[in-house]
Amino acid sequence: MNYKTLIVPVSGGKDSQLCLAIALETHPKEMIRAVHQSTGYDHPLTYQHLEWMETFYGIKIEYTQSDKYKDVFDLIEKQKYFPNNLARSCTGELKQVPFGKWLAANNLLDENSCLIWMGMRANESNARASKYGDLNGSDVFALSDLSGKYGKKFKNVKVSLPIVSFTEEQVFEELKKRGHKVNELYGKGAARVGCYPCLLAKKADWEMAAKDPVGRQHIEKLVELEDSFLADKTNTNKLIKIHQTRDIRNLLKTGSFSDKVDDSSTCGWCSI
Repeated sequence: MNYKTLIVPVSGGKDSQLCLAIALETHPKEMIRAVHQSTGYDHPLTYQHLEWMETFYGIKIEYTQSDKYKDVFDLIEKQKYFPNNLARSCTGELKQVPFGKWLAANNLLDENSCLIWMGMRANESNARASKYGDLNGSDVFALSDLSGKYGKKFKNVKVSLPIVSFTEEQVFEELKKRGHKVNELYGKGAARVGCYPCLLAKKADWEMAAKDPVGRQHIEKLVELEDSFLADKTNTNKLIKIHQTRDIRNLLKTGSFSDKVDDSSTCGWCSI
C-alpha cells in the first residue's frame, strides 16, 4: 500500500531510534513524522537525547501531551492509585489518548493516510514473543488491535513493527554500525529509558534510579503521594501503594530493596 505519511513514535530509547534511522534510510524525509508521547516523567538526559536526535537526523520531533493530566504525578494524585500491570493508566492516559487526538487533529485516520512504525520487539518478553513472534517487519495490523484506548475510529490506522525480530544486542549493534549514539542512560546501566523510573520496571532499574538525583526526587515524590493515600481513610482502593511487594522506603534509605522478591527477569511494562 502507498501511505502518505510514515509516523515513528520516538521515546528516546534505542528501539524507536533505530526505527527512525531505518525510516530515514528507506523513505523520503518529507513523508516521515517523528512523535514523542510525553508523560512529563522522563529523565532530563532523555530530553537531551531527543534534542540531539532532531539535530543529528535533521527532523523535527513533535510532542504529544495529555490535556487532562500534567504528568505522571498529577495522574496518580487525581486517580488516587498507582498504575500497575492490570491498570496501566499511565500509558493509556498519558501516551495513547493524546496520540490518538494528535492523529485525529492531523487528519490521519483515513485508510492509507499513514503507517506507524513502532519499535516493539518479540525478544523483549515472553508475552511479546507470544503476541508478535509470528510477525515479520513488513506485516501490518490495525492500531485499534493494539489497545482498547484506540477504538473503532482507529481501525484504518495501520501499524508495523520493523524490528520485531531483532534482539537487544542487534539493536545496539545496528546503531553503533551507523555511528549513531544512544541515550546516555544506557551507559549508566538503565535497561529501559523514558519514565524514570517506570513504575513497572525491574528492581535493578529502581535501585539505579535511587542513586540518581532526578530518579531519587521522583521516587520521593511517589512516596509522598503514597503517604497521602494511606492517610486518607476514605480511599479504599487496593492500589494505593507504589508497589505491593517492594519496600520503597528501604530503597531510599539504603539504595536497595529489603524484600526478597526476585523480579530480575521481569519487566511489567512489556509483560503485556
